[in-house]
Amino acid sequence: MRKIKKQQNKNIKPSSEQNHLRAGDLDRAEALCREKLKTQSSNAQILGTLGNILIEKGRVEEAISSYKKILLINPDDFGAYYNLGNIYKNNGALDEALQFYRKAIELNPAYVGSYNNIANIYKQQGKTDEAVHSYQKAIELDPDFAGSYYNLAQILRDKRELDRAIFYYRKALQVNPHLLNAYYNLGNALNQKGLVEEAIVCYKEALRINPHLDYIYNNLGNAFLDTEQTDEAFACFQKALEINHNNVYALANFGNALAGQGKITEAEEYYRQALTIQPGFSTAYSNLLATSHYSSHSDAKVVFADHKEFAKRYEEPLRKDILPHTIKKITVRKLKIGYVSPDFRRHSVGYFIEPVLASHNHHDFEIFCYHNLPLNDETTERLKGYADHWRNITGLSDEQVTAMIREDTLDICVDLAGHTVYNRILVFARKPAPVQVTWIGYPDTTGLSAMDYRIVDKFTDPTRMTDQFCTEELIRMPETFLCYLPPHDSPEVKSLPALKNGHITFGSFNVIQKISSEVIHLWAKILKIAPHARLLIKNRGISDKTTREYLLNKFSQQGIHEGRFDLLSWAPTLKEHLEIYNRVDIVLDTFPYNGTTNTCESLWMGVPVVTLEGNTHVSRVGISLLSNVGLPELIAKTPDEYITKAVELSQDPERLQTLRKNLREMMKQSPLTDARRFTLNLERNYKMMWERWCNSP
Repeated sequence: MRKIKKQQNKNIKPSSEQNHLRAGDLDRAEALCREKLKTQSSNAQILGTLGNILIEKGRVEEAISSYKKILLINPDDFGAYYNLGNIYKNNGALDEALQFYRKAIELNPAYVGSYNNIANIYKQQGKTDEAVHSYQKAIELDPDFAGSYYNLAQILRDKRELDRAIFYYRKALQVNPHLLNAYYNLGNALNQKGLVEEAIVCYKEALRINPHLDYIYNNLGNAFLDTEQTDEAFACFQKALEINHNNVYALANFGNALAGQGKITEAEEYYRQALTIQPGFSTAYSNLLATSHYSSHSDAKVVFADHKEFAKRYEEPLRKDILPHTIKKITVRKLKIGYVSPDFRRHSVGYFIEPVLASHNHHDFEIFCYHNLPLNDETTERLKGYADHWRNITGLSDEQVTAMIREDTLDICVDLAGHTVYNRILVFARKPAPVQVTWIGYPDTTGLSAMDYRIVDKFTDPTRMTDQFCTEELIRMPETFLCYLPPHDSPEVKSLPALKNGHITFGSFNVIQKISSEVIHLWAKILKIAPHARLLIKNRGISDKTTREYLLNKFSQQGIHEGRFDLLSWAPTLKEHLEIYNRVDIVLDTFPYNGTTNTCESLWMGVPVVTLEGNTHVSRVGISLLSNVGLPELIAKTPDEYITKAVELSQDPERLQTLRKNLREMMKQSPLTDARRFTLNLERNYKMMWERWCNSP
């Protein structure tokens, strides 16, 4: 029993049976109690001690009997009510437990433990507001009760009130600096807020208290990855696996770290290890699918089969629970459209969804956004203003999100993540809306039978080229499958760098995963043919020493030494990032995974892009972007032609100067930045999809 400090009596000497109980000698303690009760059958203290002993021995019914005898002797013994409440709570009889705790409070309104346990029951019952009130009452009665601060923080975090949760975690640690779980969960909350460096400090403190917890090493490793401290991340994942070699999260994150260094084959092995241990680990399978697109050796048939296998494993078991849609099939009416994404922020998806959200016709469409990330930035705040309804689904289960979408009675639900990080693909597997669409965030099929359509264009997915590798029906936009929103504070396009430098600078701004061995092989050939040219590579991964050395070693194997490179990491702001394009004359696209956002940025900054044509969506985005801006001549059909086009363009300064001068205006006049035109075409397709559903059996 826990009492507030003023009720403690330090002068009471423990009885012999209590001493045996504390020492763990339960049989001797019970024997002493029963011996004393022969002559003191009405002694509430001995009956209470016996009840505690019986609880320890698992003899619950006898313990209940002992506590109830106390109440026959003294109906005002609040401690007996409290202990009975604990028994019923631990056995799942929550309503009965609440009655006993409330009686204890009625008899002793200052009894902190009752308030704390009532709050725990409310939390278990999903009555979060009532739980918060009870925790706060416990804190009011005993400001030094660290457990209530911690429990309150936990429930506030579940309610996604991160700032308040962080406050109460810190209060718990002020009272008790040795609460390992408070450090760990404070770290998690800080991480969710984007305060990663502070989270790292908390994880380290938790490990100082107990250095043998694999799950904390895993989260610390993730935090190190987020701050580009890759070597430290690998060390943490390795430590987690030493402690628990079956930690599937550490295995998957080890794979993520390897993928971030461009080591795609090694990354896939770690994902497969995680799936061998836990076949139901859908996140690892999504990671495996997403990573497969970076490999030059991927076969479209195999990749499609892998996506179908995802559906067989994770979608098929959910089909039996899909409820019929009761939405009325009225073709001409205002449609409810929902977008689901973790990327309503400064992110590639954010750049392409913002012009659409800003241009939607709210007379014909009611727009819902479901954001699966707690982080908000300036982009997030702008996007909120474009939506009719904004839902934060961070931390909600797939079942809860499915119920929310059904309650909103969406007509069409649009997935903007596919199998990328923080996706909610298994929400779509539950078919929360009658019409479901995937678009922008993932360059391939989802594999789901529940996903009806995928939005592409005639360049990325020519008729009959990729249809057989998609479970969705392909909807080909008449011009481009996306619309780019140039930043309002874009730097000016400066003069051609080669004029000042005396040499050509080729560039790449794509992530390290896209720079495959085959890409490096062709780039090395270009640099050999153009011996005075340099290559500028910019991406976040380069800040990691191991990744940088890995990349330089790859080029060294092709005969290109370090002196021919400028390797740059991330820029603090988007404007500073775009300014770096003013140091580049020609951008070399990656393959088989083309650039998307980076290609749009390059063209906007007056830098032409040479791309290599492939036969899958992921390898044909460059074709779409260059065709829509009016530069089809920069599309190569073979590797040799890719080299030739890059070299010939580098030898034509007059052409480069003309492009430098005109490309931004070409972008402005192209379908790529015409938000109204693009959104109108998109909305026409939404209406078509809806009419089809209305006319279906």
